[in-house]
Amino acid sequence: MSEKIKTLIFLLLAIVLLGLAWYSKPQIRTVNIESIIGKPLFEKFTDPLSIKRLEIVRRDATGEKEEFRIIEQGGSWRIPSHDNYPADAKDQMGLIADALIGLNVLDVAEKLSGDSTQAVNTTAIHTTYGVLDPTDTTVSSNENTGVKVTLVGTNKETKIDETMVELIIGKAVEPIGNNQDEPSSSVNRYVRIAGQLPVYIVKIDIDRFSAKFDRWIEKNLLDIHSIDIAEIFIDDYSLDLQLTSGGALGVSINNVADLAIAYNNDETGNKKWTLKKCMGYRGAHREYYEKNLNANEELNVEVLDNLINSINNLKIVNVTKKPNKLAESLRKGESFDKIKPDESLFKAGFYLVAAPDKTNPKNKESVKLLATQGDIQLRMKDGICYNLRFGELTGTQTEADQNKELNKNQNETPSMMENRYLFINADFDEKIIPPADIQKLPEIPTTGDQNTIDKIKKEREQKEKSNLREKERVEKAIESGKARVKKLSERFADWYYVISEDVYKKIHLTESSVIRIKTTTQNNADANTNLNVNQPPIQKQQTLPELNLPGTDGEFKLPIE
Repeated sequence: MSEKIKTLIFLLLAIVLLGLAWYSKPQIRTVNIESIIGKPLFEKFTDPLSIKRLEIVRRDATGEKEEFRIIEQGGSWRIPSHDNYPADAKDQMGLIADALIGLNVLDVAEKLSGDSTQAVNTTAIHTTYGVLDPTDTTVSSNENTGVKVTLVGTNKETKIDETMVELIIGKAVEPIGNNQDEPSSSVNRYVRIAGQLPVYIVKIDIDRFSAKFDRWIEKNLLDIHSIDIAEIFIDDYSLDLQLTSGGALGVSINNVADLAIAYNNDETGNKKWTLKKCMGYRGAHREYYEKNLNANEELNVEVLDNLINSINNLKIVNVTKKPNKLAESLRKGESFDKIKPDESLFKAGFYLVAAPDKTNPKNKESVKLLATQGDIQLRMKDGICYNLRFGELTGTQTEADQNKELNKNQNETPSMMENRYLFINADFDEKIIPPADIQKLPEIPTTGDQNTIDKIKKEREQKEKSNLREKERVEKAIESGKARVKKLSERFADWYYVISEDVYKKIHLTESSVIRIKTTTQNNADANTNLNVNQPPIQKQQTLPELNLPGTDGEFKLPIE
C-alpha cells in the first residue's frame, strides 16, 4: 500500500472520529426564547395522574446534596429513602401538579442560546440567578444552586415512562416587604429547564416543593379524633440499666404511679378532665395502693390539653424499619411472652421484661414491653387502646427550614433538635364498650284478663327486640374493634417512629406533670388540709441486678460493636 493511500485512510479515519466525538458530546437543547413568553413552560405535562416518580434535589447549608424521592408502587406512594415508608402524597402531589401545569413564562431574564460566544458566561449568569444545578458535581458551593424538581410520568400514547418536568427553581426576583432575606414563597422566581441555558421568570410557590419527610406523610399518625378518647392511662415509670461484668443486662424498674384520667363532657357540654384513679407505691415492699389528691392539688388541664392537641396531629420526623421477624410477630398480634428479644428493641430503648403483677405480686410474672421513659395509653370509646412507649434519644438531626435557607445568609448555622424513639401498638379492650342494656322480661300470666295478658305479651316482645338490638350492638362493636386492631397492628408493626423532643415533652405525661399545686386555695382550711398526711413518700423500687429476660437463660448479652 502506497504512502498516499495510507495518508488518505488516516485522514478519513480522523474525520469519522471527529464526527463521532461531536455527535456524542453533551448537547445543549435550544429553544425559541421569544415565542415561549406567555405560554406554559411544560406544554406536554397536562395530566397529574400520569406521574409515577418525583425527585427533589437541593443543597443544604453545608453544601451537601439532599435528595428526596417518592415513587408509585401498586397504586400507592412510597418513600425509598425511608425503607419505602408509605407516603400520603395525594394532597402534596396535587399542589405540585397545580404549580407546574400551566406554569406560564412571564419574562426572560437572560436570552441565552447555545452558541459558543455566550457559553463562556453561562456559569456566571446562572450563579447570579441561583439556578445552578444542585446535582452538578463541579459546583462546590451551595449558595447559588437552585431546587431541582423532576417529574417522571407515563406517556399516554407510547405508554412509556418519560421525564415530563425537569426544572431548577432559583432566587426570587424581588423581595416582598422590608425583609430582604425572606421573600414570600409564592412570588416571581428565576427558573430554567435543566439542560437549557435561558433563565425565565415565573410565578411559583417554592413551599410546595418540600424535601422534608414530615411533609409527605399522614399528619394524623394514630388516625384518631380527640372527641373519641374516653380515658388516658399513664404508667409513670422509668428503667435503669446496668451491665454486669459478665455482660448480662440488669433492669431496674422505677415505678412511680398509675393514673387513669377521664375525658368527658361536663354539664355544659364542654370537655372536662377528671381523675378516675391514682395508684401509688409505698413501703419497702412497694405496696400498690390507691391515693387521693391533696386538698391543694389539682389536674394540670393545660398539660392535658397540650397532649390532646399534639395527639390530634402527631408529628413524626423519621422512621426506622423493624426487623422482619419482629414485625411479623407484632403484625400477628402475638403476646410479648412469645416474642424473642431483638437487638433493635434495646437499641431504641425498649425491653421485654418479666415483671410482677402490680395488684398481686404473688401472681405469676408476665412479660411486658417496657420503655426507658415510661408510656401512656389512649383508651378510645370503641375499645381501641393505643399504647405509646417512649424510648431512647436518637441523637441530633438538622431541622433547618428549606425555604428560609434558600433566601437567608448561608453562613447562618441551622438549628439542631433532639429526637426520640416512639413505639406504637394497639390493643382491644371490650370492657370499655358499654355493656348491653338487657331489660328484664315480664312473665306472661296464664290466667286472668286477656287484655292485660296481651298488653304484657306486647311489652315482652318489645323488650325482647330491644335486648336483641343491644346484644347485636355489642357484638358488632366487638367485631369491629377486633378488625380495626388487626388493621392497626399491620400499620404500626413495621416501624419505630421518631418524634422530636418538643413533641415528646407534650405527650409524655407523668404524675408530676399532670398533678400540680393549685394556684389559689379556696380557703385556709383547704390549704391546711392534707388528705395524704399519713402516706409514706414514694420510694424507688429496689434494683434488680440481673432481672431475667424472656428468651434467655437469665442473661441478656449485649452485642459488642
